[in-house]
Amino acid sequence: MKKYALIFTALIVLGSVLVIAQTILSGDSQKLKLMPISGQSFGGDFTLQTEDKTIKLSDYEGKVVLMYFGYASCPDVCPTSLAMLGTGLKRLSDAEVAQVQGIFISVDPERDQGEKLTKYAEHFHPNFIGATNTIPELQKIARQYGAFFSKSDSKSAMGYLVDHTSKSYVIGKDGKLAQLLPHDMTVPEITDAIKKALDQ
Repeated sequence: MKKYALIFTALIVLGSVLVIAQTILSGDSQKLKLMPISGQSFGGDFTLQTEDKTIKLSDYEGKVVLMYFGYASCPDVCPTSLAMLGTGLKRLSDAEVAQVQGIFISVDPERDQGEKLTKYAEHFHPNFIGATNTIPELQKIARQYGAFFSKSDSKSAMGYLVDHTSKSYVIGKDGKLAQLLPHDMTVPEITDAIKKALDQ
């Protein structure tokens, strides 16, 4: 009987420790959620191809850039994130929106090209452009921003999926990475992050 009592007590203690640890970690997570990025460890200029021209990140210096890595055939994560970003933009004034450029970087150049990519990006907000590049160049850009993507086989009608980072990047007017937004950011937090970058 004593043996079972000790085991039961140990389980209670262990459970309490786990709950406390989770609470602490959760608190830290909330503190880190809006932590700015220095712009020195990650970021940098890059080149992409839109439907009709070649662009560089540096083309948009003087504006705040919202950037997201994904692909048009993504079943859920991409449309959710892009819809949130688009809604966050719509909460800005016309004058503020004019100072923001959204860039949707497709990591699926095999299927995302030309008008299809343009229309997909613009669906979420008129200020979004869709752009891509070759796989080696996209991998280089992803590494610059601490992102990743990887093609994976699928039995679905789409043929394959692309596993990828689901974070949004706020680039300041100076072209440096200002803030990293996690997938679970709320619309008000997105709007606040954009406004903060506009004010800097």
